[in-house]
Amino acid sequence: MVAKHILTTLLLAILAFGPLGCAARLQSALVGSLIEDVSAATARHDDLDLVASGVPTFLLLLEGLLVANPQDPQLLLSAAETYTSYATLVEVDDPHRAKHLYHRGKVYGLKALALRLSQPDLLQAPYAEFIRVTDALAASDLPVVFWAASSWGAWISANIESMAALAELPKVIKLMQWIVAQDETFQYGSSHVFLGSYYAALPPMLGGDPQKAAEHFDRAVAISKGQVLMVYVAKAKFYARNTFDRVLYESLLNQALTSPADAVPELTLQNIAAQRQAQILLDQADDFF
Repeated sequence: MVAKHILTTLLLAILAFGPLGCAARLQSALVGSLIEDVSAATARHDDLDLVASGVPTFLLLLEGLLVANPQDPQLLLSAAETYTSYATLVEVDDPHRAKHLYHRGKVYGLKALALRLSQPDLLQAPYAEFIRVTDALAASDLPVVFWAASSWGAWISANIESMAALAELPKVIKLMQWIVAQDETFQYGSSHVFLGSYYAALPPMLGGDPQKAAEHFDRAVAISKGQVLMVYVAKAKFYARNTFDRVLYESLLNQALTSPADAVPELTLQNIAAQRQAQILLDQADDFF
């Protein structure tokens, strides 16, 4: 109760500041610090269900702050990251809800990215024009590009039956390829995981390429030193399953299940989520092979 009272007092103090001058800067600093602290603590937590039950409150806080500060780049980025991350936690049990959450993440991610562009309309332009987006990006834009692309890609994956959604996939691929070119180690090589999943999941006529998929997954393992367990889960789900390799499928999932989730403290929560997915996929092996 004491901790809750302190947090409530802090939030009221933050929201009480006016929108101008030093007050606005202080408000931004306080909010930014709070968001960073909550995000860091969440990433290190080992109780997936506790975090999943608490994230909606944090999302409502972000939504409230965005009402007053709709163009705040840090709030938009945090909203994109949190909605997308939370959707991955609930997708197994409630895919319909996850689809809605991914959409909100995508909206905030693209708003955050648009703020970095001199021609934000390019985000909605045909692909031939869209590719100019990356010309205006710098290395400092990596976090925004990553979460915009991740939320966008997750939304497409959740709407895979929609041709309109699939038509947007080349744009996401372009952004992920830009991240790899800028810094392939960003977020422990997560862009490689996305690209590996893309090349593995789609048929050749739509750009699929199992060999490229394997190369991206292997690169992600190398970059993360095998400590991001979702790499094994994604490779099993998209690559091993689609190449009808049950031995590899089970080996990858068992690797995820037997690896320590907390070897890197900041990866604890996502690794526990990966292990939960690995167990579900392992239990479904007879359905796929």
